[in-house]
Amino acid sequence: METVVEQRYFGRIVSIPGNDGYAFIGIGTVTKDDGTNHGLKTREDIFLHKDNCGSPLRVGMQITFDILPDKKRGGDALCAIGATECTRAELIPDDESPIPGLVPSPKKTDVAIQMRIPAHADMKDVPVETVEKVILNQPMPSVPRRSDLPTNEEGRKRLVEEFLAHLFPNMANFNADYRVIESSDEEFNQLVDEAEESYKALGMLQEIEVMHSEIERFKKMRGALALMLRDNLIRPDAVIPMKYLPDLFMAVPVWYHWVDSSIQDVFDATWNINDPGIHERITYFCDLFRNQVWCDTFQLFNRRVRTLRQYRGELIPPAVARRMREASGLFDHLIIATPYHDEAGRDWQDIEWLRAIDPYVLGFKNGIPFFFVLARFSDSGTFPLFNELIADTMEFLKTNIEKLDGFSEITRPYWYHTGGNQRSVCLEDPAGDYLKDHVQEILTHFEEGTLFNWLRGE
Repeated sequence: METVVEQRYFGRIVSIPGNDGYAFIGIGTVTKDDGTNHGLKTREDIFLHKDNCGSPLRVGMQITFDILPDKKRGGDALCAIGATECTRAELIPDDESPIPGLVPSPKKTDVAIQMRIPAHADMKDVPVETVEKVILNQPMPSVPRRSDLPTNEEGRKRLVEEFLAHLFPNMANFNADYRVIESSDEEFNQLVDEAEESYKALGMLQEIEVMHSEIERFKKMRGALALMLRDNLIRPDAVIPMKYLPDLFMAVPVWYHWVDSSIQDVFDATWNINDPGIHERITYFCDLFRNQVWCDTFQLFNRRVRTLRQYRGELIPPAVARRMREASGLFDHLIIATPYHDEAGRDWQDIEWLRAIDPYVLGFKNGIPFFFVLARFSDSGTFPLFNELIADTMEFLKTNIEKLDGFSEITRPYWYHTGGNQRSVCLEDPAGDYLKDHVQEILTHFEEGTLFNWLRGE
């Protein structure tokens, strides 16, 4: 078994021979991630294959990486794995300029079974070999494992204002106040009223509805960011591009939704129906990625909507409960995402599984290309225990794949197909067989190191 060296390194690509999908990191450019001498007992440049890097290879590219012995070259030669480019966190799309202050320095990535913090002392043991494979699959490759933000309050406020302006550039037409603290809407509201009168005069009543809908989204997002700024949650590891949702999902795939008490009974009823239709809350998350691979994976654990009323797990810390209460009116979806695989769903057969620990609280706003880590029960940030939680999910699927036969007890069960068809996609096969084939594909891609690219449809 290959063991990942428990040290993160920093270096620069110096050559890409023949453009054949591999590169060499100049040994003379390599340091430890803290800037000290690398201490490696080799004079050979370090080999890097494109499959072990989260960005396209190019000469001069600065990266951080882990190392393994290069068995193909032999001797004291080394190869790099888990490489990530030392650029900004992706809080905005790649074709935009980076937001000032969101440029992480070279960073240390989690390695297999790190020393646990006190809050994680009771975490179950997860096979080290599986955790090492998680690292090779490179979950959330461009999201920093630590935060580098302005230390002064004004710098943080300015950063949030620029982020909000990036999300809602059209609000500048109304002279919107992008400040999330002590904002004033007097001039903003006046221009909105004037625009509404103009739309009425032009007979464009539908435009009024669109305008007010967008203004409501803007104001709720401003309020959500104010909450996050107050609680020091505007960080690159807490504001995550939506494209990386499958990566975090595989760590905590069993979800509990906040729902308004007026519609609670609607969701409760689905747990007493043998084959309920798929609720729009489920289809919303399925449609975030237009590929059936993600759609099937999400529904494996969430065919029905679990609400907070059904939550049975670790005690929710008072500070987390307070934050959730404040956030419930600001986000369109407020989720406790858990590693409670034993609650995967009533459609599986008699699941018995020792739980992992430490759920997340996630917030989602419709139409916003990011999701927000609002809390972690341990208050330890996004990444502690992250690799182990993904490894636990993979062990769960490997161990319980046959329990999917429970889905075959229903003839062509309701199952959402991305694109809008709620009926079964299992066609002629029993549902359990279809899903077992899907889980086997998950396990195969995990072994090959391509799981997250595959789930994202890349």
